[in-house]
Order: sequence, then structure tokens, then C-alpha cells
Amino acid sequence: MCFEVAKLTDDKETPLEQVPVWLRATAVDASDVELEAPLVGLTEADCHAYSDVYRKLAEEIEKQTGGADTPQSLVYRMLSAVTQMYFKPKENQEPFGPMMAMADGRRTAAPADFRTHVETLAILAERAVNPVLKARLSDVCWLLERKRAKQGFAATTAYTEVVRKMDAGELKHRFLEDKGALHHDGRDALLRALHIGHALGDNKHETIAARDLAKYLRKKCLVEGTLVEVHRFSNLDLDYNISEPSEIGGDIETVIAKARADGDSHTIVELWRLAARAYGFAKNEEERNRCLNEAAEALVAQADAAKGSAMLAVHFLSMAIVQIGRVPGKKERRTELRHKLVTLQEDTLDELSSFSHEMDLSDMAKDVRERFANGNLLDKLFVFASLSRSANPISLREEAIKAIQEHPLASLFGTVHMDSEGKVIHRSGGGGMGSGAQEDAIVQQIMQTESIRRGIAVKGSIEAARFALNAQYYLSEDLLGAVLQHSQFVPDDLLATFSRGFARFFQGDFVSATYILTPLLENSLRVVLKSAGHDVTIFDDAAQTQQDRTISSLFEQMRPELDSIFGVAITSEIERLYLKMPGPHLRHALSHGLLRDGDPYGADAIYGCWLIFQLCMLPLFQHKQEIAECLRGTDLVPEI
Repeated sequence: MCFEVAKLTDDKETPLEQVPVWLRATAVDASDVELEAPLVGLTEADCHAYSDVYRKLAEEIEKQTGGADTPQSLVYRMLSAVTQMYFKPKENQEPFGPMMAMADGRRTAAPADFRTHVETLAILAERAVNPVLKARLSDVCWLLERKRAKQGFAATTAYTEVVRKMDAGELKHRFLEDKGALHHDGRDALLRALHIGHALGDNKHETIAARDLAKYLRKKCLVEGTLVEVHRFSNLDLDYNISEPSEIGGDIETVIAKARADGDSHTIVELWRLAARAYGFAKNEEERNRCLNEAAEALVAQADAAKGSAMLAVHFLSMAIVQIGRVPGKKERRTELRHKLVTLQEDTLDELSSFSHEMDLSDMAKDVRERFANGNLLDKLFVFASLSRSANPISLREEAIKAIQEHPLASLFGTVHMDSEGKVIHRSGGGGMGSGAQEDAIVQQIMQTESIRRGIAVKGSIEAARFALNAQYYLSEDLLGAVLQHSQFVPDDLLATFSRGFARFFQGDFVSATYILTPLLENSLRVVLKSAGHDVTIFDDAAQTQQDRTISSLFEQMRPELDSIFGVAITSEIERLYLKMPGPHLRHALSHGLLRDGDPYGADAIYGCWLIFQLCMLPLFQHKQEIAECLRGTDLVPEI
């Protein structure tokens, strides 16, 4: 159930019919209604299963009463809304978000909605026995009112119990029932317990229990877990200063030594980096530098193994150069790698000459949900990146001229473009009759046609596909990062930022996604041009300084180079969407604070985020099988 955010101002002044049904339960209702009976036999560790149970019960009661509110239906609606919220424990200050956000501003429940209902939630939390339910209710109470330490301690204990039950097999994962507590769901619950416990005091027995469990699971990973799980729980242990850092570093090295023959090379690089971080915390600079050097050499090995692909080799070699630059005494080795990089870069032009993927998308709007029903997550991400194609600018121009000729009155007069304050920000000239249409009218017609196409693509394909992916998977930053790390379009030092931006995009947080991803486009264009051997700087003779070209300068001065790498269709679409008036002009609007609250939820911004995702994925299409092999055994490509 979605609602208009603006309607929730003050329940005392807002008419009852405008208050969401799941906010109508009172403290008296919460004290009397049975909570646990509907959960008997439920073994899921995922809160969404609880939301479904309570929602269906409320619907049955409402059906029996002809839609009239009852204490039971109201409490169950509230419980369904609270347990439906999206869990994102890595965001300490905002660990829950709406499960669904619509383009028109409507959304499902968010923590802030319950700010005036904390007492009701606290009563429900105290009565709850099921640890999954108790953890969610207690956590939301403590999140909204930090003075409620009692609920904070209860949340820490409940989350810890959930993880213990997952480890014992008493609670199961929604999609992977055989992973126990080592799955990322177990890590997330424990992460939240540790954060709340740390805020309340590391010396409290509730916090100590969570810390002991984290240490136990880290040790268990060393024997039973995969490399990804070792990294997952070692990182958690290190973040909260639970075990001795030198012990964590030594354990990681032992795991790497055992896995060298058949281990995932990408995860091994991350493990070396984590070991270096652990030794850094232990003030052991010698061991830290040795691990950083091992990470760099592992990247060099990946570059050497990228046979037949100079692009991938350059990508890994560039990462290695950056990595080894942090290690003292490695100047000669870094110089050697830079020379090797220059040699490899000469071969990348052939691979980067065209970014295109042939696919018939005419029926995508009709069958996109069916296409996302089968296959693994990696396959679906490639399909998602193929949902639309940039139009050929020559064809667009021909169609625009034809439209002007067939409907001359529509373009006879000039067009004035105004902003939200009524200021004229652009003027498009009118077109002449017949074949003598002026250039401004042609551009205006192209922009209008493309705006319609973007709207159809977002409404008919992109949003449908995004909802289908969210219904099947938890698209976390680490999952997206595991794919994006292969892309030359994503610089190594911005991998986490790209991953977070796309995680927000898939979650429906288009404000965060737009403001994170849009500025990154400019830098990635420079990175790809540099990889192709082009100079992307401007030298000021007078000041004797050197500056990177802006995206506007790249399109003005280096358009042929961009066209040769990305193809004319893609570069033209980037220009229409981000740079050129009378288009959305997204880059200018975002950079100067001109976007309004609703703009990121519009078709142009959503399409822009999707387009950046496509640019990240396009270099990977021809290496899809190799990437799938690298990621086999992970949540992206599970073993069959």
C-alpha cells in the first residue's frame, strides 16, 4: 500500500480517511491483540515473510467486516508495514527505507512515518517473542528515539538470537536455505546488532554477546566458509575491533594460501587488501606493505591472464599500478608496469571502437517480466543493460524533418523554454514550410521525440525490470561491485561509489542515485579516453597549470575521439540528455542545484541512471562467459 508523503503531516489535523490504515492502531489496540499466534511454524529469517502473513490476516479480517477497521486489522496492518521496510544496515543512521517508491512521489512505509507512534511500537516490541519480529520493532523504536535504551538492548539481543538460530538451522534464508549464518543476511543482522550495541556500550552484556558471536562466525568461515564469506566476517570483525588485528591478518593469509590454486582471483585481491588493513591497525607497517604488494601482484596476474582482451588487461594493470604506488620501495616495479601498460593501451582502440549490442527490443515492454523469471542474477543484469538502445542521430534527423514537413504548423512558431520560476532559459527557433525547416526546429523535434522514447522505455521496460529484480534478489552494493569491478568504465577508486549509486537506483531511491551517478559520468569518460591513449587535460600557458577537461570541453574539443570509442549514437544521447538545450540538461541542473524534489523520479533522470549502468556494462558483453566463470559460486552465478 502506497501513500502520498505530503498527507502525513499531523494526524490530529489530517482527516482519518487520509491517514494510512497502518498508522491508525492505538496503544490500547497494541496491548490487546494477539501477535504470536499468526507466526507459529514460520521459520524465515526474512522480515518480508512476516509482513506477508500479517497483511493477509488483515485482509481476511477486513473482508469479514466489510472493510471496517478493527483493533486486529489495524495492528496487523501496522506490523505488516513495519516488517515490510527495506533493511539496509550499512547505513547506520538510516537502516530502513520504503520497499517501494513510485515516480509520482507515493511510497510504502518508512521509519519517519512512525515518529508519533513510537509508544504503540514500543508496546508491540515488548510483547513480541519471535526474535525476528522483536528485532525489527525494537530497532525502529530505538532508531526514532535514542533515549529508549531498553528497546536498543532488546534489538541487540534479538538480532543476536536471530543469527544464532540461522547458524543452528532453525531460521532459514528466503532464497538460500543452506547457507546458515554465513550468508550476507546473517552478516547484516549481526552488523545491526553490533552497531546498536556499540552505541549503547561495548561493555554491556548484550553487546558482548553480539561481539562473541561475530568472532565465532569469523572463525567458522576459516574452516567452512567461502573466500567471500571469510572477507565478509573478517571485515565485520575488524570494523568493530573485536579480535586482534594481527590475528585477523594472519588468518586471512592462511586462507589465501589454501585457495591459491582454485580461488576467485578478485576476492583474493580483496582479501590481501583486508589483510593489509588489519596489519595497519596492528601498527605492523612491514606486513601491511607486503600484503599491499601481494594485492598488486595478484592484479598483475589477472592482467596476464586476460588473454585476448587488451581492455581487461589494461584495466587490471591500471589497478595494479595504483595499488603498488602505496608500497614504499617499489618505484622500479611501478615504472616497469607503467611501460607495460603503455604497450597494452595501443591494442585497446580496436576493442573500444564501438559500444553496441544488437538486440530486438520491440516487444520488451510486453515480455520483460517473463524474461526476468529465469536465469541467474548476472544474466539478468546484462538483460537489464540491454533494455533500450541509443537512436542513430542520422535517423533521428531524417524522422524529425519528415515530421516537420507532414505537420508544419506544429513547428512553424518558435518555442520558449522556461524553468520552474518562469524564467526563459532557452529559445528554439521556428521552422519554415516544406523542406526548409530551420535547424532549431529540427533539434526541438528530435528532443521531443527522444523525450517520449525515454518515457516509454522507463515506464514500459526499465521500471518493470527493476521491480522484477527487486522481487527476486537483494541487490546489495557488494554484489553490484563484484560485477562492476570488471568494467573499464568504472575506475577502481570509485567502485564503491558506483556500487552505492546503482544500489540506490535499484532500491528506488532515485534522489540518491541521480546525485551520486550523474557527476561520475564525466570522470569515467576521461578515464576511458585516457585508456585509449588520448590527452584529456588543458595546459594553461600563462599560469603553467594543467587541468582535466570538463565534460563540456570533452564534447567540444574531443568529439571525434568520443565517437570512435562509444559510437555516435551513444555520444549523441549523452549530449542530448546531459548537456544540450532544450533537452533535460541534467548535468547543469544537478551541478547548480536546479533540480526540484520530484525531478529525480522523472523519466529523464531514471533513464539517465540506467544509461550510466549500460555504459558500465557494455564493455563486459563480449567477456560475459569469462566473467560468469570468475563469479561462479557467488549469489550472481550460483552453482547449479
